[in-house]
Amino acid sequence: MKVQCLNKIVYIIYMSKLSRIIIIFLFSFSFLNAEEIRVTPENYWLQTKTWEDFLSSSMLIESSLVASGLTGDNLNEYISRYKQILLNFKDDIAGSFQTLSVYEQGEFILNWAHKNILNNYIEEQTLMDVLIDTGNYNCVSSAVFYLILSKEAGLSTESVETSDHIFCTIETEDGWVDVETTTSFGFNPGVKKEFQQAFNQTGYTYVPPGNYRTRKRISNKETVALILQNRMSALQKYDIHDKAIGLSIDRWTFSDTENNLKDMNNTFRNWSAVLNNNGSYIEAYYFLSDVSQKYNLINENKDLLFDLAYNQIIVLANNNNYDLADNFLLKTKPVLNNSDQNKLEKLVVRDRLTDIVRNKSYEESLFLVREAYKSGTISKSDWQNWITVLHQNKALLISNKDGWWEAWKFMESLPSDEKTLNSIKTSISRAHDNWSFEIHNKFADMFNSKNFDEAEILLLKALEADPGNKYFSKDLADLQKIKQ
Repeated sequence: MKVQCLNKIVYIIYMSKLSRIIIIFLFSFSFLNAEEIRVTPENYWLQTKTWEDFLSSSMLIESSLVASGLTGDNLNEYISRYKQILLNFKDDIAGSFQTLSVYEQGEFILNWAHKNILNNYIEEQTLMDVLIDTGNYNCVSSAVFYLILSKEAGLSTESVETSDHIFCTIETEDGWVDVETTTSFGFNPGVKKEFQQAFNQTGYTYVPPGNYRTRKRISNKETVALILQNRMSALQKYDIHDKAIGLSIDRWTFSDTENNLKDMNNTFRNWSAVLNNNGSYIEAYYFLSDVSQKYNLINENKDLLFDLAYNQIIVLANNNNYDLADNFLLKTKPVLNNSDQNKLEKLVVRDRLTDIVRNKSYEESLFLVREAYKSGTISKSDWQNWITVLHQNKALLISNKDGWWEAWKFMESLPSDEKTLNSIKTSISRAHDNWSFEIHNKFADMFNSKNFDEAEILLLKALEADPGNKYFSKDLADLQKIKQ
């Protein structure tokens, strides 16, 4: 895959979600960086928030070096080196430069940059310290360098971004002229044959001024921020998603565009996905919840927040840790919307009730199921299923101890809203049939033993208890025929 000079941010890696029965990990990670994730900007970038979008040459030097990762004495050293480069540059433009037109001055600066500093185009070389150490550059670092020189010369220069590339544009007597900083032939590139030959080596396509849909003017701050973007992209290329987070926050703090905010949030989502796929659901949830609240991204991340909370609840419920699940739900309540929160709460209640119904007494389970349905915590379908299972199991216990007559009478005594459920009506009918078969089988034994009088007494007593029973009535009619 071709590496772009202007590297795009990697958007979210796929995040696995648990099924209700089996926990599935689509990715496995043998190691996660245990270092604390930086979720606040470096102090330097906080100080730059008050800067205007268009920067002086000294501001460009300092901010581009910090964006390249330099701090402390190292930063001061390279600032001094850039100042020396500017002194050399000003010496060279002290004479006839001022007699040139702005158009000619712009071209002079590009040639000076390539003659004195820029030696070798390398797609991934975006760092400003490396640029002056080695002469290696890409579109971003060369564009920043051209901005520094042209600002120092007092020219009006801006940057142009395309889908995978950046170059400069300068205001001249003839209007705005493009400057492809990756080649010394790049001044007003559309009119030079030498430019196309040299630029083709970069692998990109020059986008002329007429193609406005694929060109976008960006500020000096946005241009410097592209150095941070390329560093983020390089980390993500090697799945180092945690380290990209701090850089993305720095980038958005320095240049708070909508695109930079989106990219920052995608670094949050990427790291959450890594944690999720490693089974660290609660860590992923708390991380994403924290940064979402800090940067006002709750709505943008509500889908992931729910999925992460869901996965954590499933793990707790599968291990019967319902108290921990309740505590966790208290912490999700301020973040999740009411609909998602209710789904999770109902999930915990349903799983807890399932456990209770399987393992606790009939009375305790029945009370909780009825209360859960009354409060709307469980659905009508869940209530119907549990009510049926509870009453059926109770009827079986009664039948084993006291016979099917008592089991049938128990089922008949249920509240009308439960007794009229189709599943309960079927159970009542079967209990009644079982009681009838129980008596019929006793009758059959007596009949076959020719104990007709005892058989008749049995049927008459049964019909007294259950008038109109079709089985007993038929048995009695058959018996009376024999006795006649």
